[in-house]
Amino acid sequence: MKSLSLLCFALLLVGCQTRPESQIAFEAVTSQKALIRWHHKGVSLVYDAVCARSSGQAVLVRIYKQSPVSLAEFELGPENHFEARGRLLGRGWAGPSADAPPALASWAAFLAGYRDSASVRDGSRQIQTGPLLVAYTKSGNSLRALSVSRAGTGEVISAVFN
Repeated sequence: MKSLSLLCFALLLVGCQTRPESQIAFEAVTSQKALIRWHHKGVSLVYDAVCARSSGQAVLVRIYKQSPVSLAEFELGPENHFEARGRLLGRGWAGPSADAPPALASWAAFLAGYRDSASVRDGSRQIQTGPLLVAYTKSGNSLRALSVSRAGTGEVISAVFN
């Protein structure tokens, strides 16, 4: 009887658990392939990427290098909750995008730019916000290029979309 009570209690606890936000599956409504170039302090890296939008204003970028396994994954939720995870990022990071560590702040800005590009009209535009310069090129209501550069650090993340 005692073991049955313990089993029921354990099942009750397991049944009450909720999944953390980071484990909830991202459901893409649209996605685009891109070639992303990251440049900082004279070092440039080029990655294949998949950029996706959900119906709830969340965006996701997965970067790859000659493998179907992602090296890093960045996600920005509708309330600016930013997550970075993957083999290149060690333990990763999650929290408000405004509080992202310096090594991830430009990626958070890139995702915000990607999210906001959905409402940008066709053509080329540049938007300066503090130390960030965000440049868009859209054609046929489709994003063709996105670049985020951070003054002071010289860091640039740019993407060309297929």
